[in-house]
Amino acid sequence: MSQTTNGALGPYRVIDLTAEIGGLSTMILAGLGADVIRVEPPGGHPTRSRGPMLRESEESSLYWAQMNAGKRSISLDFQDETDRECLRSLCETADLLFESEAPGTMASKGLGYDDVRHRAPQLIYVSITPFGQTGPKSMWAASDLIGHVSGGLSSLVGDPDRAPLRPSVEQAYNITALNAGSAAMIALHARHLTGRGQHVDISMQAAMANTLGNARLYYEMDGIITERAGGARAFANRATRIIYPCADGHVAFVRVPASMIRLHKWMTAEGANPQFDAERWASIAIAGDNLPTEEEVAQLETEIEQFFATRGAQALYESGQHFNVMICPVNTMQDIVDSPQLNARAFFDEVDDPALGRLTVPGAPLKMSATPWRSKPAPTIGQHNDEILTGSLTETPGD
Repeated sequence: MSQTTNGALGPYRVIDLTAEIGGLSTMILAGLGADVIRVEPPGGHPTRSRGPMLRESEESSLYWAQMNAGKRSISLDFQDETDRECLRSLCETADLLFESEAPGTMASKGLGYDDVRHRAPQLIYVSITPFGQTGPKSMWAASDLIGHVSGGLSSLVGDPDRAPLRPSVEQAYNITALNAGSAAMIALHARHLTGRGQHVDISMQAAMANTLGNARLYYEMDGIITERAGGARAFANRATRIIYPCADGHVAFVRVPASMIRLHKWMTAEGANPQFDAERWASIAIAGDNLPTEEEVAQLETEIEQFFATRGAQALYESGQHFNVMICPVNTMQDIVDSPQLNARAFFDEVDDPALGRLTVPGAPLKMSATPWRSKPAPTIGQHNDEILTGSLTETPGD
């Protein structure tokens, strides 16, 4: 059992051996109270040098500070059998282990699941790789970009007459990490029932393919390959526009049949004198036989564009709420930091980082009344070697 007892996962110990692909999963577990031990090589984890850097010096990576918040750190050299044995012994006290090496790499060091499960039968061993532990591509290397394209998501992102795009942040890594964290919690529940740990095999490609929603269903039903729709929402081989310019940015407007009468009332109340047939649009199905003509679409788009273009994003957002119209500004990073909603929920927190000083960091996406999220700084290299390697190897797992 871990020394840490605060938070929903306070009794549990997690060993973190991941690269970028898995860091978010263990960061969330740390925020929920788990004792997450980041195992680093003697010179420090490679992501300690990943930007953005707060200043031109060592130990100033903001990426490291965010993705390793709340974790403890030990330094082990897996080229040394003594250090490998330290990890095996640590596994006996742990509940979860996350790693993201290529299949077979951990086993080649005597640290694979089959190497530790007899000594640590309670251990849930989570392996996160681009394509999973089996299959013809299991040994192929991949990045976040390859996760997007191999999982099919990039084929749906971008304008229809241009090349596919990658989302601007590492969604493939993050979605895969969230799948890994969820699977680990399910395996932990299974351990309550069986008393045994297990090996959890996470594939980034499969995690991304699982996000495609209706695009996959349209293909399976009718053989239709959903195309990119730019600032629109694709439905099979049709698209409905959802992003519009406004006076000071852009807004997203969800144009579904149920909203068209409300939109008409809103525009009328604002003095816009809309000419589109609200009843007709309210009866139009997203897909099927009762589809609008090109002339009807052009008329509607022109009226919506003109209405939005003369008003600011926040004004549209607030005014639209009075008519129950689903509209929202496309928020920038400044909008996120200044968000009254996020700040009212205390989403951002402050921590005193030993290397970077006082930092404002993202907090929890959730609220738990009895076991709240905790924000703590990221560790320095090997900061907890003594207390973990000398004092904690006799502890027992969480349950």
